Amino acid sequence: MPHALLKTALFLGIGLLGLSPLAAAALRPSVADPEGTALAQVEPNQDNLHLQCPGSILVNDISYTVFFTREAGFSRIVLRRRSTGQQIAETFLSYDRNNSKGQAIWRGAVNDAANVTLVHLANRPAQPGDQVSVGYDGQWGRGTCARSQP
Repeated sequence: MPHALLKTALFLGIGLLGLSPLAAAALRPSVADPEGTALAQVEPNQDNLHLQCPGSILVNDISYTVFFTREAGFSRIVLRRRSTGQQIAETFLSYDRNNSKGQAIWRGAVNDAANVTLVHLANRPAQPGDQVSVGYDGQWGRGTCARSQP
């Protein structure tokens, strides 16, 4: 029995000595995290993509701008009177679901009265050049996304 215990200790010791410095460091708790509970954190918006998607709903004399980031998605829309440029409303959008074509649908409401629906007309993550279809107060328009500054 003592002989088997000695073999196990020797095996473990050799294994620990054979660890690379990186692997050994990963086993040690960090100074900033003495309990060793830290997890690797990855920045969610690694490519820092920001898009603006301007478009219009001609029937209602409305122009709009949709704002997109990788972190929040299509999170906000500003609606303006097309003829005067006056802002009508600004509302936040929430992801609802994907439609049968795999396109993401986002929804919001203006003053709890008029619904706003956005359909990202692609079945992949958003990128410059993508089109969105926006429905407001029963009418629809289309916009094209372009890279913007944060």
